[in-house]
Amino acid sequence: MNDYYDVKKLKIGQHVGVELDPYTLNYPMDDNKTTWVADQGGRPFVLRFFQSNKGKVEDFLQNARKYASVKHPAITPNYPPFYSNLWVFSCSAVCGGENLYSFLGKYPDGAPLNVVISLFDNMAKALDQIHKNNLYHGHLDLSAIHVVNGLGIMTGFGSHNWMKSIDADVMDQRLLPPEYLKKEQKRSPMADRFAFMRLLMAALLGESILDKNLPSALPSSHPNLSHTTWDKLLSWSREHERHRPKSLTEVIRILRANLYKPDENTALASKRVIKNAIKKMDIKTHRPTQIMSATAFAVVAGLTALFFWPSEEPVESMVAVTPIPTPPEPTTTPFETLPQVLEEPLTTVVAKAPKIEKIPPSTFMMGDQHRQGDDNERPAHEVDIPHGFYISKYEVTFDQYDKFANATNRGLPPDNGWGRGKRPVINVSWYEAKAYTAWLSDETGEEYRLPTEIEWEYSARAGSNAAFWYGNDVKPGYSVCDSCGSQWDGTSTAPVGSQASNPLGLFDMHGNVAEWIEDCYHENYEGAPSKNQVWLANQCDNRVLRGGSWFDIPRVGRSATRFRAQPNLKASNWGFRVVRVIRQPDNTAKSE
Repeated sequence: MNDYYDVKKLKIGQHVGVELDPYTLNYPMDDNKTTWVADQGGRPFVLRFFQSNKGKVEDFLQNARKYASVKHPAITPNYPPFYSNLWVFSCSAVCGGENLYSFLGKYPDGAPLNVVISLFDNMAKALDQIHKNNLYHGHLDLSAIHVVNGLGIMTGFGSHNWMKSIDADVMDQRLLPPEYLKKEQKRSPMADRFAFMRLLMAALLGESILDKNLPSALPSSHPNLSHTTWDKLLSWSREHERHRPKSLTEVIRILRANLYKPDENTALASKRVIKNAIKKMDIKTHRPTQIMSATAFAVVAGLTALFFWPSEEPVESMVAVTPIPTPPEPTTTPFETLPQVLEEPLTTVVAKAPKIEKIPPSTFMMGDQHRQGDDNERPAHEVDIPHGFYISKYEVTFDQYDKFANATNRGLPPDNGWGRGKRPVINVSWYEAKAYTAWLSDETGEEYRLPTEIEWEYSARAGSNAAFWYGNDVKPGYSVCDSCGSQWDGTSTAPVGSQASNPLGLFDMHGNVAEWIEDCYHENYEGAPSKNQVWLANQCDNRVLRGGSWFDIPRVGRSATRFRAQPNLKASNWGFRVVRVIRQPDNTAKSE
């Protein structure tokens, strides 16, 4: 028996695999340090290490190879395992977004029906397709699903099916199927169907429903579903295998029907109203029903029209309707009277949003004006910023991001051993940066987002057309990069604000960490907007990073330099700062 490396001894920065092209461990994803996010050749992967106390290495390898063949857009790809005398691990792609536990935290009483359908639709299709080959996820729970652009993506598909048993150490015990509680576990697609129905109920009613005894604790009705639909869901949620749905796609189809068809509860209620109206008229006038037939018919016809007339047709009503008042437009404050620096309080956390600096409207030349850069910085072009905005004085710090992570039950990103506090947060993806801005918006009632490329470059230049705001060459005291003259050069991040601020009062626009941008990446500035706005694309595979970092040579930190990255990637030299939009009098979206 081989003496494989003890996974408990794994640590951040360690190289695993082959010496020529190793994986570099970035951070562990579980307390036991058996699952890690690692980099290889600039790409992130999830590595799951073999555990000798959980099963046989032959089963581990066979299982990993089998599930490497599973391909579906709702499943993160698995790759063939790595095997040597020292290392045994499986490999899969990294998924962006947020896990389902965090996502459902936004809907404590249940998500809207259209959100639930969007979340589960592709997963249902994937599971039905994979189940036909007698393959299955096996440990489907809140942490095994990530939400990316509103769609559910299953991670670690089949990765634990080699184990002798899947228990509460591997899977949320609230979603363990009854057959997993037996001494000899029975594994089949039925386990996925059991977990799927429970997760669906958590989305419809709130995650806390999983803490109760299902299905007995489920309510007798749902406000957004017909009685027929709800009764079917209740039946499918029962524990015994014979009650579980044979097709998960059919479950979603029935749910979707409730978006478009009149609720049968309304139809039944309307019939009762009609019947009672006739009965009351008969009693009030003391006439026989036969004498009232003409009047009753008129009432029935009128009420039926009110309830069943197609909604797109105008319906005249004899009942006076109180007009709905138009909500007052949000009050706006003239730009000149706004404070130069703001630090807005948060509502649910005893803390404040990042300190932000007011930036005035302007026009400037954007791009490489001295033929020093790459083709993606050209052509240089004039851009108008018609409305001012706020941008954070410093890069978002670990102190600030950790409060968000704790408030939303997210894992804390690793600091690579350099310390947290006032150092810029690192090892966060574009999706996680966006989630932070959405949280700030909810906490403050204002619109926060990442900077546009236009906003970022204007803020970095601070009125200068040189390579850096302070000149064409780096010098000590102004930037943190590889050979910029600081004590952190090429070694680690620096605490934010360690170098001089630019004339706009902003720190670390050149170096320290490269910063995620709101825009999609484009190969050059052909067709670029001439007025400040988020520049999107039909195919948005990459987002933009700006500003260079402690790791990069000075050239990468110039005001015009721009480079791409997939939005789910993370690195120890990438971070972000935020923009706070200033509301305009016309109450339009302020991405311009």
